[in-house]
Amino acid sequence: MTRKGKMPSMYALVVVGNGEGAAGYGEAKSEEVADAVRKATVRAIKAMEFIPRYDNRTIFHDIKHKFKATHIDLFARPPGFGKRVNPYLYEICYCAGIEDIAGKVNGSRNPMNVIKGMFEALQTQRTPG
Repeated sequence: MTRKGKMPSMYALVVVGNGEGAAGYGEAKSEEVADAVRKATVRAIKAMEFIPRYDNRTIFHDIKHKFKATHIDLFARPPGFGKRVNPYLYEICYCAGIEDIAGKVNGSRNPMNVIKGMFEALQTQRTPG
């Protein structure tokens, strides 16, 4: 406790990307929402990483990944299929430029764990060559 009592703390989780195969996420806390979002955005930009895409539109193969209590299943789909996934996964796919994908989130749907698990899952892809 401080002399002022309990100090409110705002949390922000931000996902950024260039739409062409690079994306990242950042998290931050601050007393003001705007400050938390700004700090999280800067951290997300610094943490951007390359995400491999097949034909610049989908993932290379189906992926089953577990992050803490969150189970994420991702499926590669043919051209024109679209993004049929959880809303948090949809935003990550949009930022990374993934156009054709299907997915399911089982277990915990905590947004923080879903987003972190999705980034881990995308990095586990095996690419040819």
